[in-house]
Amino acid sequence: MPIFRMSFLFFEHNRKNISVFFIHIFFLLPLLSLTLSGCSNEKNEQQQMPPAPIHTYKTEAKDTPIILKAVGNVKAFTSVTIKSRVDGHIIRIHFLDGDTVEKGQVLYTIDPETYLFSQKGALANVASDHASAELARKDYIRYRELYEKDVISKDEYEQKLTAYETARKKMEADSAQADIAKRNVKFTKVTSPINGIAGSTLLDEGNLIEADKDQLVVIKTITPASVDFYIPGHEIDRVRSHYIDDELPVFATPSGTGGKRIEGVLTFVDNWINPDTGMIKLSAHFPNKDKNLWPGMFVSIDLVLATQENAIRIPAQAVMRGPTGKFVYVVSKENATMRPVTTGMRIDDDVVINKGLGPDEVIVTDGMLRLFENAPVQILKKNNTGNATKTNNPPTQSGDKS
Repeated sequence: MPIFRMSFLFFEHNRKNISVFFIHIFFLLPLLSLTLSGCSNEKNEQQQMPPAPIHTYKTEAKDTPIILKAVGNVKAFTSVTIKSRVDGHIIRIHFLDGDTVEKGQVLYTIDPETYLFSQKGALANVASDHASAELARKDYIRYRELYEKDVISKDEYEQKLTAYETARKKMEADSAQADIAKRNVKFTKVTSPINGIAGSTLLDEGNLIEADKDQLVVIKTITPASVDFYIPGHEIDRVRSHYIDDELPVFATPSGTGGKRIEGVLTFVDNWINPDTGMIKLSAHFPNKDKNLWPGMFVSIDLVLATQENAIRIPAQAVMRGPTGKFVYVVSKENATMRPVTTGMRIDDDVVINKGLGPDEVIVTDGMLRLFENAPVQILKKNNTGNATKTNNPPTQSGDKS
């Protein structure tokens, strides 16, 4: 009885606190139930998340050229500006604008009449000098015999000797003038000094031209052709290290040939770096048999320094950046995992992987935004018609992009 009374008194004293406690439990139990239910649902949803659709690429080890890229300007291998070497009127043009001309081919005819007259006069002077020299020679021989017999004085003999020498030298001088006149007649036929393609004539028939001054036409040789291009000065050591030992190939890609590359060789490295631009000039020689390279054209240049053997080369879009650096997603057993990589040089739309990937690994090239570590994936492989078909297996052909 006393114990029961004591319990009753304790309950009466703490009834208010006990009521508050049960009220709290009454309200907290439903909230706790909802929280546990939500976590369970979230976990189930995560476990039931559908695979992310992706495109893949299977890596392979292959030899990859180490390339320096630049923009080049095509130049004629030889360019000659034609000028006349004599004055006169142009009486005939022997070619059409844009014609292919050969070395020695007549391009212009200058009025030769004045030079023909000069040549005739020079030849007449030579003939007269020859007769005078012959007469002086005979006198000299006769006076020499008389001098040897002490018939004449030494002064008389020396006068005849001097007259003969003067006549002979005069004949030689007039002969030289005759040769000059003959050469001027020859120069009235303006010829091409090289094989090439003629540009547009700068002066028409009937124009009076001045020797060694007026330009007539420009002849350019385009087979072979040369291309000038510039690379950063800090690359010169790499170029010279290979250029000294090897003949470096150069590939030019004109914009109008549908991507057809034309092969040539590096022939020139300049001896200074432009301090204003930090660039150095290089030149390459191209056979250009198909005449795809035209003077003045801008082309894309690939200078091949060496070849990196067994390099892993993948699409650059597959490489992503994270808090710890670059990485790619690698597909294994229908899941995608993150793999850190170290990239090398960029080649067009591809990049070389120096570290982190080996051959025959399947990487993700599209659909990475929906991925996370060990994310389930579904590979979409594009066929030749461009429609996507679903498959659960990675591509089996080496280097197949999908």
